[in-house]
Amino acid sequence: DLKTCTPAGEVAVPDSPWFNGIAVATDGTIYASQTGSADGATPQRIYKVTADGKASVFLEGAPLSRPNGVAIDNDGNVVIVNMGDTAVLTYSPAGKLVKTEQSAQAGSDGVVVLANGTKLVNSVTLGGVSRIKPGKAAELIASGIPGAASACYDTANRQLVIPMNQHNALAFLKAQ
Repeated sequence: DLKTCTPAGEVAVPDSPWFNGIAVATDGTIYASQTGSADGATPQRIYKVTADGKASVFLEGAPLSRPNGVAIDNDGNVVIVNMGDTAVLTYSPAGKLVKTEQSAQAGSDGVVVLANGTKLVNSVTLGGVSRIKPGKAAELIASGIPGAASACYDTANRQLVIPMNQHNALAFLKAQ
C-alpha cells in the first residue's frame, strides 16, 4: 500500500528460493526470473504469478541460459535476457518464443523496453549497455559501468538508471 507503506499482500512460491528480475503485465500477471546456479543445483526458470495469486513455472530449459532481466514489451510479450549468453528472448504470454535477438555483450542483467520498441540491455559482467532498435542489430552505446545490475527507465528525464551494486552507486545514461 503506497499510502501506508505496508505490504498489501504476498504470494508464496515454494519451488523458488529467490527471484531476480520481475516484470508486471497490464493484467497484473507477474513474470519473475530465477537465474539459477552455475552448478545446476538451482534450476533456471521464469515463474508466472497471476493477479489472483496462482504461481507456476512459465519457462524452464533452453534457450534460457541463466535468465535474469525481465520486461514486458509494447505488445504484452515477455522479454527475457540471459546472463549466460547474448540472447534477448521474447515470448508470448502463452509461452511461445516469438523472437530471438542478440545484445552486444553477454552477462545481461537488466532490460528495459521503450515506448518506440527499442530495448536497452545492460551487462552486469562486462559493464556495457546495448541498444536494440526494432529490426536492427544491437549496438553498444555505453561501457565501463562496473556491476551494471538491473535497470529502470526514468521517463521524465529520458534516462536509464542502473545500480552499480559493488559501488553503492547509480549510473545515469541518457537513452532514447
